[in-house]
Amino acid sequence: MEKAEISKKQLIMIGAVLGVSVLLLIVGIFCGVNKIHSDAAEAAAAATEKKMAEAEPADPADALRQTAVDEVLDANYIPAYSLSQVMALDVSKPSGVTVEDLKKVTSHGLVGLEKDFWQAEQDYGINCLFVMAIAAIESGNGTINGVGNNMFGWGGGYIKFSSKAEGIDVVARGLARNYLTPGAGLYSGNRISDVNKRYASSSTWDDKVASKMVSYYSTISKTHNTELEKLK
Repeated sequence: MEKAEISKKQLIMIGAVLGVSVLLLIVGIFCGVNKIHSDAAEAAAAATEKKMAEAEPADPADALRQTAVDEVLDANYIPAYSLSQVMALDVSKPSGVTVEDLKKVTSHGLVGLEKDFWQAEQDYGINCLFVMAIAAIESGNGTINGVGNNMFGWGGGYIKFSSKAEGIDVVARGLARNYLTPGAGLYSGNRISDVNKRYASSSTWDDKVASKMVSYYSTISKTHNTELEKLK
């Protein structure tokens, strides 16, 4: 019996020793892994610090210049379209030009009406360069106003407006709602040639309007590119 009891105690002691050994082994592995992670983090931090030290110091003026260039690039881009591209445009959609852009292309009697054309685009979604091109073609750039400030030949040229600004608003709204809205009474499509079918009797009206728009887009696009070059 005594030998059996001693043997049992020895087994318990052996088990305890083994348990402690396993625990110590686990703790050692855990500490080793943490050490590896710590060394890796320190190495990465050291590499980053070295790169920053080797890099050229930042130039605040250059950073500001680049920011300005990025802002111009992010602004509405106005392309220079060919005649065929303008003829394929959906003129029921806005052009994205600004009042300052329009000031670059107006002449004669259209000067001073830039904000009115631009506002028509904001209010009705119509391409204001299209509206302005119609006015330019129908009134000799606003110099021949027909009856009562009617620069568009609107209503056969017999409708009077209290001002050119009112005429722009009324015609832009009429074009957007009656000529360029699917299902409307005068709707034939959203291209210039489609509007031509119901707006003008001349079969070359669309070519004239489109040519005027090509000129507008070209001038505005060149202006944007020139401004960008100055920033580079």
